[in-house]
Amino acid sequence: MHETGSADPAGDPPADLEGAVRKAAADFPAAMADERNFGVGKSWVMAAIRHGVDPTDHDALNAFFAEARAGRHGGDPELLAALVAREADEPTGRGLPQLPVSLPPEPDLVEAAELSSLVVKLRDFAGWVGDGRTLTGTGTLKLADARELVALLDTGDTPEDDGRPVRTSADLPHLAILFELAKRTRIVRVVKGKLVRVAKAAPLLNDALALWTAAFDALPEPGLLVKPSGWAPGYAILLDELLDIVLPDVLNTIYGMPEPIPVVRLMESTWLACVELSGTELQPLTESLWRDGFAAEFRRLLAKLAEFGAVELTEGPADPIYTLDLVPENPEAPPDVQARLRTALDAPSLELVGLTPLATRAVRAKLLREGRVAPLVGEVADAAPAALLGVVTEHYSEETAAAEISGWLAAHGGREAGLPLLLDAARQCPFRTRTSVMLDVLAGALPDGDALLQDLRADPGLGPVATLLLVERGELVLESLDEREALLGMAEQFLVMLETAGPEATAAALAEVPGEERGGLAKAILASGHPDRAGLAELAEVFEQVPAVRNAHPLGGLARSRGSKGKRGKRRR
Repeated sequence: MHETGSADPAGDPPADLEGAVRKAAADFPAAMADERNFGVGKSWVMAAIRHGVDPTDHDALNAFFAEARAGRHGGDPELLAALVAREADEPTGRGLPQLPVSLPPEPDLVEAAELSSLVVKLRDFAGWVGDGRTLTGTGTLKLADARELVALLDTGDTPEDDGRPVRTSADLPHLAILFELAKRTRIVRVVKGKLVRVAKAAPLLNDALALWTAAFDALPEPGLLVKPSGWAPGYAILLDELLDIVLPDVLNTIYGMPEPIPVVRLMESTWLACVELSGTELQPLTESLWRDGFAAEFRRLLAKLAEFGAVELTEGPADPIYTLDLVPENPEAPPDVQARLRTALDAPSLELVGLTPLATRAVRAKLLREGRVAPLVGEVADAAPAALLGVVTEHYSEETAAAEISGWLAAHGGREAGLPLLLDAARQCPFRTRTSVMLDVLAGALPDGDALLQDLRADPGLGPVATLLLVERGELVLESLDEREALLGMAEQFLVMLETAGPEATAAALAEVPGEERGGLAKAILASGHPDRAGLAELAEVFEQVPAVRNAHPLGGLARSRGSKGKRGKRRR
């Protein structure tokens, strides 16, 4: 991958990767032989093999499984139970790469953190604690201290005139959240019934961006929304108890989206997740009441996040992208949920939510710590040309690709100096499909991309690709091509087929061409002057073998065709 410029510039260097392979290789044989690492299915297949069953004989294998279900082949019950439990707990797939995001300069983020109410209130809270404050026997703030803090921090709690009984500081929800966050970020702690400042937290208190991020990271923990003692409705407890699971998922969902998300969409998916995770079963009438109450609690949570500077709540119409999956074929959303969403999203104006730059930065940092792909526009400004085009091809939308390529060109002497480097990277790529998509994303990022492709029609290396891209874009019609360009375009199409579908499928397609025409076609394509000489040599072998190909092809194991899959369609639009 490094030799062909396909490696991600954010990845580790080759020496580190090779070292990781060597380290894994030492333990690999033993790990593969350990039945505790098997899946349930493989465990039973291995048991069948030990009983003399040929795993390629499906009838014999199914007969063995039937006997096993009847109890005639006893397995290790503890091992099987452990395998079943592990499969239930393991994620069903890899985390999807996130869309690239843009962030303002670091000084702007620091300024936003300095001005955020979360940082201001936490600093004022720590200052109020001073040399220490005595707590009640239950670990809450004294009521007089709580009332003082409500005024000092302007929490929005109304302990005297809202009709609610206020017996402890836990009955003041906004103050209770700040008190909890101050402890979770470890700027204060409880020592022998007294609340004291943590001396080692002084640098954190002085760094607004670090303080805001630490408090934001501490939010998704149970116990934030519901006071530790006293009564709370079941739907509020449901959301609070699963906050460490659902809130990160909500934030990850909002992250990187090109348009603000309708709150109702997030609420419905969060409700379904909480019901499923908790195993809650409700009668229809109760479910409706709980769902409405849950929606109010969810909006309260978003309002608190907005107050802290993590999300922006706006109003407006829903972007059409948020209705595309509301179709009967989508198993993730039950029909009644889809019906409610279609009605709600059809409104001319509804609540929308998006992440602030502060939260975007914090969520991205968390994703990176988890090993997820989370590109940032501008982070590959120093990358090699091929690596840059590869990254934007794999992960970027048209808008962010344009921004990334524009920044790269600016960092490499401007368009006049940088564009030839990018074009050379496309020329030198050994894979036809990747060359095509690299040139496609480059042209799409430039305001005069079509004109660039027109100029490249005469390019010895990129001409066939540029011509086909112009045809795909509707800027050229096949009938307008001269004989040379038509032959080059046809050769390019067959080479792409060979690379993506393999020799066997290419030979099968050629077999459909009458024999007398096939010879002329082969001669014309192989003499077309296409720049991919290695590809033409492989194509020539396929032409020679077409009459004999029906079930298998001698080139079926060809490394080029088997190992280089096309990238078209990977780009997000």
